Amino acid sequence: MTQLNRAGISGRLVCDLEEPSADPQQPLIGIVVPVFKEVVALKRTLERLRRVAGHCPVVVVDGGSTDGSVSIARRLFHIEVCGEANRGAQLNLGARHLDTDVLLFLHVDPQLPFGFQFYIRQALHNPRVAGGCFRLTFDDSHPMLCFYAWFTQFPGRFLHFGDQGFFERREIIHQVKGYRCLPFMEDVDFLRRLRCQGRFVVLSAPVATSARRFLRCGVVRQQLLNIFLVTLFELGISAKQLSRLYPHIR
Repeated sequence: MTQLNRAGISGRLVCDLEEPSADPQQPLIGIVVPVFKEVVALKRTLERLRRVAGHCPVVVVDGGSTDGSVSIARRLFHIEVCGEANRGAQLNLGARHLDTDVLLFLHVDPQLPFGFQFYIRQALHNPRVAGGCFRLTFDDSHPMLCFYAWFTQFPGRFLHFGDQGFFERREIIHQVKGYRCLPFMEDVDFLRRLRCQGRFVVLSAPVATSARRFLRCGVVRQQLLNIFLVTLFELGISAKQLSRLYPHIR
């Protein structure tokens, strides 16, 4: 198995050689990016991630795309291909290919802030913190989106999802046995189990994500649907059944 680690990077080079050397005393952060049929925005997104990631190794895990996503990702980062479009399975596969102290699971749409490593390391300096996420902002100034984004600085069952970039200590991920292989709601399930291991913090720095799903479906309608789906999942409805109400949008 190819592993990307603090000693070097097997396979493709994924860090900017002109940046200063990473501090070996600081926990190394590895980034896992699951993708599936993202060809429209993938090149621009990954090119920005390469500039922001610095010395953090990155693994892109494709879920069986047939639109050219794999070839785009391979030019920029190490890539693994999962046998199915199952984000839980993709995240676990990416984690197995990284040998880092901290893992950051990042969806394709969110854009990390420059200096994100500082915020993560600062939060994990507290040993009681198991992991956390970033605040959320959108690439659209719709008032309702701004209102919702403002609330993501607070704790809450309906406020934090995988598009905010979940980060965790590696040992905590082992303790909770990683993500469950769910086609949907894998982030809600993971966060529920993660919170049993320690504090989950929300960083002051935001990630900026696409508002396209909200704008296409209606901002209020989409947010109410999100709350409705999470509630049904918590009541025991299967993720596979719920995924039919949440189509892939590109």
